[in-house]
Amino acid sequence: MDRYAHSLQPAVRFGVDFGTGTLVIGITGQDGKGYRTLEFPGWSREMPGTGAGGPVHAVPVLVHYDEEGNRTIGNEVVRVGDSDHPRTARWIRKYLLEESPVRIPAGPDRRITFRDAATDFLTAVLTRAIREYPGCSSVVFAIPKDVPEWYTGWLGSIADAAGIRSWHTLAEPAAVVAGYGLSPEAGQGYLIIRWDETDFSASFILSEGASDQCPAGGPRVTGTACDDTGCKAIDGWIAQDVLARNHMMHRGPKTQRIHDKITGRIGELYSQLAAADEAIIGIEDPLSGTTFPARLSRDDVGRILTEHGFLSVFDRTIGRARAAAISRGCKEVLPVAVIMTGQGCAIPAVEDLIKKQFEGVPVLSDHPLDAVARGAALFLPHASRTDRIKNDYALRYWDSKSREHRFRFLVRSGALYPSAGQVARITISAAYDGQTRLGIPLFEISNSADAQAPALELVSDPAGGIRLAIPPGDAGTGSRPLLANERTPTLLAADPPALKGEPRFELTFTLDREKQLRVTARDLVTGMLVKKDAPVHRLT
Repeated sequence: MDRYAHSLQPAVRFGVDFGTGTLVIGITGQDGKGYRTLEFPGWSREMPGTGAGGPVHAVPVLVHYDEEGNRTIGNEVVRVGDSDHPRTARWIRKYLLEESPVRIPAGPDRRITFRDAATDFLTAVLTRAIREYPGCSSVVFAIPKDVPEWYTGWLGSIADAAGIRSWHTLAEPAAVVAGYGLSPEAGQGYLIIRWDETDFSASFILSEGASDQCPAGGPRVTGTACDDTGCKAIDGWIAQDVLARNHMMHRGPKTQRIHDKITGRIGELYSQLAAADEAIIGIEDPLSGTTFPARLSRDDVGRILTEHGFLSVFDRTIGRARAAAISRGCKEVLPVAVIMTGQGCAIPAVEDLIKKQFEGVPVLSDHPLDAVARGAALFLPHASRTDRIKNDYALRYWDSKSREHRFRFLVRSGALYPSAGQVARITISAAYDGQTRLGIPLFEISNSADAQAPALELVSDPAGGIRLAIPPGDAGTGSRPLLANERTPTLLAADPPALKGEPRFELTFTLDREKQLRVTARDLVTGMLVKKDAPVHRLT
């Protein structure tokens, strides 16, 4: 179909799941009908899907650079066997979010970061998507929890470079819930199990009722935990088992060649097992030309997972996530359903193992490969005329007179975003003479019913004793304050060093369209502007 024919089609909306191992783009009409995943011939591969929507088309998140710096993308890299090449960037999102300093060879005398590779990859795919569907009205990116502050703006810059007119973001848990067609009531909890190439994670979420930003029910993560037993490890276990059953466990070049061949074709075995109890493929040794059968049954998968201690990994990860939820004041952590997503959850027999662990609890596994993209594509960014912040946000400071921590609120729940102007203006001072760095400790104070646990602190009284103190009166809530920007603190450099109690920085805060709290800071001693609309934290 030519470009003109596409332009006559009704406007469509994309939902983007930029995962660790694959990129899936869901596409739907403006009326929310006609959902399917977008195919990129040469770059994507087709995987069996369940439920409405047919097969799932996924682009392996791989970028290979040759000696001249030319790129190949996605399944092109897989077909020529360059997935593990030193000049191939893989597991890009994982290293991107970890802000890995590793650099990849990308041509003569050039080495690039994972952020550069991610930019190359996403820009190429989105540009091709827009070229095929110029009538696209908006794109919704699903983003994981606790991303770096720059991540959302970076996605926006890629959307702009690809020629996308309107883009939005949606939290991954909300996308998963919407992708399974759930409309949970306030107070209902779910367990999301995500299993991708590098990690196995579990997240307890709590629905806080329908909201402007998430008509599916506004899920909030109460506790999460992760283990590095990813699908790649499972593929290795299966390859070892197939070799053992073919009496090829001795080490050597041939065994390694066969092992790599099996792991490279594991996906074919999984695809066959989706429709049958046993799968078989022929594995050829490229040097000798001999071929032997690699068989795998659903029972084999369950046995292999059990032998390698996967159940222990599962129980340990769920336990850590549950403990994290309880520590955050969540009293009820029994989920009303378990939701499965990621490549590992598409492996036959995994669902059976998880059902045994949650007997009596519904296990939803119809859309493990595209639940995130599906939910993002069905998301309606402009379903409401008002966009509001859900929780309170405040700066914590030390009151020397009462010898207690107090809070100066910047943003109250219900605040509109983007803000029409400044949401707060404050002046901060040094805590001691010679201080060269002053921080901005931003605390989130939830207004949900389950978070009303008192926040107790050890404080010193004027007589030198130690006592327990409840939140001060100006906190304005009984909720437990949580440090929001601990992983990405905002620091202001004082040069010359600040004096104790002397007003040093004037701060003004604004909210952008992506709920990002931004700060502009002026040094009151030098008169210099030290920060201009710098990101502090993405609010909820």
